[in-house]
Amino acid sequence: MKKFISAILVVFLTQFVYAADEIISDRKLSKKLLSEARSMNSKVIKLKNEWRDTRKLIKQANKAHNKKNYKKAIVFSKKALNEAKMALEQYKSQKDNYRFFE
Repeated sequence: MKKFISAILVVFLTQFVYAADEIISDRKLSKKLLSEARSMNSKVIKLKNEWRDTRKLIKQANKAHNKKNYKKAIVFSKKALNEAKMALEQYKSQKDNYRFFE
C-alpha cells in the first residue's frame, strides 16, 4: 500500500514539475516574441509604413504578459510580429512603385 501511494505521489509531483517548466518556457517565449514584435515594428515606423493594428496587438500582448496570461500574450505577439514583417515586405515591394497623382 505504501508503495502504491508513493508511486501515485511521484506521478503527481512529476506532472507538477513539468507544468511549472512549461509556464517558465511560456513566459520566456512570450517575452522574446514581444521584444521581437516591438523591434520589428519600430523599424517599420521609421520607414513610415506601420499598419493600423500592430501597436494595438503589441499593447494587448504586453497587457496579457503583465497579467501572467502567457499563452494569450504569445498569440498577440505572433500576430503583431507577423503584421510588422508583412508591413516591411510591403514597403520593400512598393518603395519604387510610388506614383504621383496629377
